[in-house]
Amino acid sequence: MKKITIAGSMIGTIIEWYDIFIFSSGSVYIGEELFPSSNKAVAVLDVLLVFALGFLTRPIGAFLFGHYGDRNGRKYSLLITLLISGISSGLVGVLPTYAQLGLITIILLVILRLVLGLGLGGEWGGAILLVNETNERKRAFFSAFVQSTVGIGLLLGTGVFLILTSYLPSSEMFSFGWRIPFLLSFIMVAVGITIRLKIDETRLFTEVKNSGLIVRFPGKEMVVRYWKELLLGTLLAGSLGTIFYVGAVLLPVVFSGLGIISENISLIAVSLLAIADLTTVFISGKISDIIGRRPLLLLSNLGSLAIIIPAFEFRNPASFIFFVTLFGIFHGLGYSPLAASLSEMFPTIVRYSGSSSAYQFGNSFIAGPASYISDFLGSISYALYPLYSIAFILIAIYSTIRMKETKDLQLNE
Repeated sequence: MKKITIAGSMIGTIIEWYDIFIFSSGSVYIGEELFPSSNKAVAVLDVLLVFALGFLTRPIGAFLFGHYGDRNGRKYSLLITLLISGISSGLVGVLPTYAQLGLITIILLVILRLVLGLGLGGEWGGAILLVNETNERKRAFFSAFVQSTVGIGLLLGTGVFLILTSYLPSSEMFSFGWRIPFLLSFIMVAVGITIRLKIDETRLFTEVKNSGLIVRFPGKEMVVRYWKELLLGTLLAGSLGTIFYVGAVLLPVVFSGLGIISENISLIAVSLLAIADLTTVFISGKISDIIGRRPLLLLSNLGSLAIIIPAFEFRNPASFIFFVTLFGIFHGLGYSPLAASLSEMFPTIVRYSGSSSAYQFGNSFIAGPASYISDFLGSISYALYPLYSIAFILIAIYSTIRMKETKDLQLNE
């Protein structure tokens, strides 16, 4: 496979995930500067709510760009998704404070988050198809390059805040330092567009287009003929997304709020999660191409189920770091097999629409609200923090046991 194809598939998703994680990493500063700050706990909860709202437009983006990508090609769809999401993230860095514009600031922030979600909704599916429709062998392994971008984006997002908090005093972080990571998005988008203009359209889509097999409404075809695959993919993606956000967002927010860990310890732990995740996706991708998708997906969910209650019960900095890292490992175990499975569930004529919609439905309707709902449940009783995640992990385990193995399917069939 051409290196430019791999780079083209990775660069956009790195930027997309970076944009998401700087929002969560900077939640304390955003809550202080862009929301009424009389109650810091409420302000952070409001930031998590806005974080969850960004998931609302991801299914719309999946449907919109999936339609465009299935009819006109993967390449140009990905150029558009990168532009709208990267620019919307950069603009967060120039928003006026709540003290300056009041409610208008919050409205602008919500709009930018919704636009970012729209772009990400179409980004992931197209990036996965760039590698899987170009290469018929080792699909899970090559999917790992795209899946590793979650860890890379998370490392970049937390890393830039870790550097800034190490060198800037707290007063400067709150006044302007938190804006720097968002402004860097503009530079990253310029680099991403330059790379993506050089990639070729995928081989399988080109074959379908040349054969005159393009369908007029790919989304309708997907819903009518492949609704079972869409439901299965949604449940699997939702569970894995929930596992990730428990480790990367919920645990850090809860333990920081309880005063158990400092901001730096939180950033270090999440960085370790990212390293564990991006390492494990390549290992699981390699293994999945040998033994199949189902065993790795099952192990990922079973492992997460085993640690989720202890992760909340052992309340000290050392155990926090340990369990957050474990969530990175278990998420990575299922993440590459998931990407390969979603590509293999749908035929080329609806593959962009199908894989994107399943992934984004799962992340938007199941994983996206996980942090907010779990935090709300935890405010009722601390023991309820893991309840939401446990429910969807159990559903995913059942679904994985029932699903068919797709490792040996040919994508051009």
